[in-house]
Amino acid sequence: MNPFDQENVANRTDPGAFADEQIAPARLASAIRDRLAASASELNGFWFQVRGNRTDYARELQEHLNGNAVVVLVVRGAPFDNVNAVLDDFVVLLEENQEACEKHLAGGAATDRRAVVLLARNTLQLPQISSPVRLPAWFPRLGGRTPSVIIEDLTWRAETPLNTAEAAIDELCQLLFELEGVLLDRLHSVCEQKKAETASFWDQVRREGEGPSFDDFLDDVRRTRREVRNPSSYRPSVKAGSSLVARIWGKTQATPPDGLGRLGKALARALALPDSADTSWHRSIVAVLFRPSYRPPSDQQAFATSLLVTIGATCQMITAAAHADAYPSYPVPLIRSMSFDLRQGLAGARRALIALDRYTG
Repeated sequence: MNPFDQENVANRTDPGAFADEQIAPARLASAIRDRLAASASELNGFWFQVRGNRTDYARELQEHLNGNAVVVLVVRGAPFDNVNAVLDDFVVLLEENQEACEKHLAGGAATDRRAVVLLARNTLQLPQISSPVRLPAWFPRLGGRTPSVIIEDLTWRAETPLNTAEAAIDELCQLLFELEGVLLDRLHSVCEQKKAETASFWDQVRREGEGPSFDDFLDDVRRTRREVRNPSSYRPSVKAGSSLVARIWGKTQATPPDGLGRLGKALARALALPDSADTSWHRSIVAVLFRPSYRPPSDQQAFATSLLVTIGATCQMITAAAHADAYPSYPVPLIRSMSFDLRQGLAGARRALIALDRYTG
């Protein structure tokens, strides 16, 4: 069995205690407040899929939205499966929850905008088009009127800055730090036994003015790492270039995808990757998206190239999160999935390299 075959993904190590995939009520409440503040509509509908207990989720979400003119309702009877009857179903749901609507929509912040949040088992499988709806006479502030309403599905759209807790930046930092340690051990071992095998990789990551000794660089990086007191806050600097992952990050930034094959080949040789071993690894999605246009000539090179791109993307995400105010917000599921995939890639690569030491030891 070849350890560097990307199809060999059995028995992946869980790279940390990952949060449940459901967006936390507090995060959804924040997204709803942002949308409500930017809305020009008097009445807004927000749909959200809840995979767990909707009653508990609704209770917690409503608590986070108290003080806002927002009511949280659980969709139970109304089907919401006919595009021509969506707003009829909406009114039926309001009638069924008159007491809650009157309680939460009568007051609220000093705004004319109000919102109804609908928690359902499924996503809203219908076009989201603004349409007029005749509200019941008892409806707070808008009773008997016919405002235009659009029900927006937030299941995949609730946005947050890149430094959100769902990004698990601390876990990314920790895994990056641990992977670098394993890489240093492996490179140092190969350099001691077959220095020529590491020469090409060192030539590509070495900076102008640095000496020819790869050993000295590795020793310097190790000394710098000993100063790291909190690996969960580990943040490499391309400018300083004092870490191995920073050198890799800088090189991947400056190298087009087709050029990464050469660097990957050099790294594969420097790591002395064998033809086979008892392990597996995970190719991150960024490694797939930025893969060279040609097929890598070996599984060893494919592993090394994927490792390079995954390290570079992880460093970039950590840095972007540190400057989240300079970037747009993105959907929570996207941020969570990207972080999860990078963590799988880092953890899988680390596990594969550790297994190689056992295999070749």
